[in-house]
Amino acid sequence: MRRPVLALVLLSTALARAEEPSPGRIVGRVRLAGAPPGPRPPIAATVDPAACGTEIPDESLLVDHDGGVANAVVVVRGVVAGAPAEPPEALVDNARCRFIPRVQVVTRGQSVRVRTSDPILHNAHPVLVAEPEVSVANLALAVPGQTMDLTRRLAAALPPTGEALVRLGCDVHPWMRGWLVVLDHPRAAVTGTDGRFAIATVPPGSYTLALWHEVLGRTERPVAVPPGGSVSVDFALPPGR
Repeated sequence: MRRPVLALVLLSTALARAEEPSPGRIVGRVRLAGAPPGPRPPIAATVDPAACGTEIPDESLLVDHDGGVANAVVVVRGVVAGAPAEPPEALVDNARCRFIPRVQVVTRGQSVRVRTSDPILHNAHPVLVAEPEVSVANLALAVPGQTMDLTRRLAAALPPTGEALVRLGCDVHPWMRGWLVVLDHPRAAVTGTDGRFAIATVPPGSYTLALWHEVLGRTERPVAVPPGGSVSVDFALPPGR
């Protein structure tokens, strides 16, 4: 009797999955309206010039020739978190006296590590952006290739649910800046150098598409994702934001 019962259970599960609508996809672009600005002036590197150089490019606002904005974070709000596959480890590198990548999206519980590739002392100093701000850790990294784990420290400092913004700094090199956007789900993306983004496996439905950028601030757009289809949403931001 067990085999027929098991077969019925498997069949009903397969039918239920077959009835679930296929996920959709959100694509788009973030750009500045009007003529794109030129690059920002470089930042004077006043510490460790032998390793850092004398100037560091200001990467707080990167805009391509057509106005595309890099390093903007686009998040689908209102989506059920579900149980996605375990994401790969997120790695922040101290390289050439900059945080690389500058902006990352991570999900709660995802492994996050900080590494140094420079032959000088760095200290990774993540801070939860909140009222008041919360220092997450202060990790000394002095040997090229040295890596330290941030996962448990982030879990202890962050609120249990919802979006969280973590600012990365280095007390030795005050111009260094990086960002971690922490979410309950992986339906988000960081724009590329041309301002384009793509968010896959979004359940069909109506949501809010929220944008954050360290200089340009926040804005939102409504979005309706069709079953198994793709929808395009563009953001045109005023340069004076």
